[in-house]
Amino acid sequence: MNLESYYFPVEEKDIALFDEVPWTEAISGYKAIVAPNGSSEKVISVVKNSYKLVPNKELIEPFMDQVSKLGVRWKIDSSHSFCQINRMRFQITFPDILVKDQESDIALSLFLHNSYDQSEGIRLFWGAIRSVCTNGMVFGNLLGSFYSRHTKGFDFEDIYTHFGKASDNIHEVQHRINHMQEIPVDQELMDDLQRVLGKRRMQDIIHTDRVPEKSQWDLLNDITYYISHDVEVEKRAKLQLGISKVLAL
Repeated sequence: MNLESYYFPVEEKDIALFDEVPWTEAISGYKAIVAPNGSSEKVISVVKNSYKLVPNKELIEPFMDQVSKLGVRWKIDSSHSFCQINRMRFQITFPDILVKDQESDIALSLFLHNSYDQSEGIRLFWGAIRSVCTNGMVFGNLLGSFYSRHTKGFDFEDIYTHFGKASDNIHEVQHRINHMQEIPVDQELMDDLQRVLGKRRMQDIIHTDRVPEKSQWDLLNDITYYISHDVEVEKRAKLQLGISKVLAL
């Protein structure tokens, strides 16, 4: 995957009000985040001065450096990665760190998020990719997550510790998968999932407005397949996180 699309330049600029007469009035307490483009600039957002700009490159490169020191095989994964001018999601997958269901290996992944418009802070979520259909899912509750506001610092130096804790908890993910394969869907779960997805979208996924006669795990795979294949890539994370929360993953 070409990372140059993530590494476009961004800068902070002072902002001011322009009146009809030839003078300007500086606006205190705020600044603009802009993307220079030759002789012009594209304004991405206007933020408070307390906002600390963290370019994608300053996140991705130390992140990959720390992951490289873990001593396990990993790859940059484009299946759920994207970069827009205002925010990005960067995914790596560990193809040898697996949990399983009855049909597929499920490789653990890490999802790194950043934004330039305060739509979200710096986020790092554990998740997984189901190999049979590249379904993406998030295991932030079971394996842990990292969050930092742009008004504070961030540090990936302890990623080794987070990785160790996640590795220790993989058995919990496997136990949860095994359990969900045996538990049927009930109306309470349906109601909770509909609040995240919406009734119409839920009906499109399961082709009924009634409680389906299937296991919770089968329903999760139906949902994650839909999100991973029928939802625009930049909109997937919100739905994946919402479903993960409902199912305590």
